[in-house]
Amino acid sequence: MGKNWLAKANVGIVIPTYQAGAGFRQLLAELAEQTFQPQYRLVMDSESTDDTVQFAKQAGWQTHIVARKEFSHGRTRQKALTILQEQAALDFIIYMTQDVRISAKDSLEKLLLAFADHEVAGAYGRQLPHKGASIYAAVDREFNYPAVSCVKSMSDVKNLGIKTAFCSNSFAAYRVTDLVDQGGFRNVDICEDVEMAGRLLLQGKKIAYVAEAEVHHSHEPNLTSQWRRYRSIGRFYAENHWLQENFGGSAGEGLKLVRYQLQRIGKEKGIWGLGKVLALDAIKFIAYKTN
Repeated sequence: MGKNWLAKANVGIVIPTYQAGAGFRQLLAELAEQTFQPQYRLVMDSESTDDTVQFAKQAGWQTHIVARKEFSHGRTRQKALTILQEQAALDFIIYMTQDVRISAKDSLEKLLLAFADHEVAGAYGRQLPHKGASIYAAVDREFNYPAVSCVKSMSDVKNLGIKTAFCSNSFAAYRVTDLVDQGGFRNVDICEDVEMAGRLLLQGKKIAYVAEAEVHHSHEPNLTSQWRRYRSIGRFYAENHWLQENFGGSAGEGLKLVRYQLQRIGKEKGIWGLGKVLALDAIKFIAYKTN
């Protein structure tokens, strides 16, 4: 199938923001240079007091203010979909986060071309570490976002386990009819991408990982951020037993990641690097189990 179908599609793009800073202006400039331009562009801002909203408006984006106390990753994305659906019958919607950088000019186009397969309901791109990122930030991206694309379905659960439902809220797109059929995103604070991917897979749909659609996105880990994040993730899985019942637990995948980290970091950073990554992983594990 050629690209003519994509040229005729109605596409929206959404970025939730909060105090996004001057770097956000760079992201908007990079998006303006993409080979594919979504017709509907919306920033969902959680009462920023910096220039985030001003940057968005200057770049021609719609803006909608979300009360900070009412923000959740799932509810905010669903509200954005509702706002854009009132303006047009969208075919696809792209969700990104404010801290992504997208230097490749065809990343949006390559991501959306995954939907040439009509069974694909969601697609996510490859995340490379930010330029200058430490190896501690890079290893997770290397492990979770390999160089080879794939299309996942329930037939992959035996081999991939919980990784079958792995997706991303930093650079992903969805077929809107499939989102609507699922009742949209639920009001969850974290892992709304996994929650939606899991439901779509259980309905016989597919999730595409598009390694050719690249962005830069990574975070420098520290003990505090790891504790907070993995407590939230642990709480999410404790409240959503159906994911592990249908896709399996996360322990096996976690051990694979640890082995990869030890190999990569031990080779480059030696014993001190191994000590740091083991401390970070211990915090992750304890926080995940503390619910």
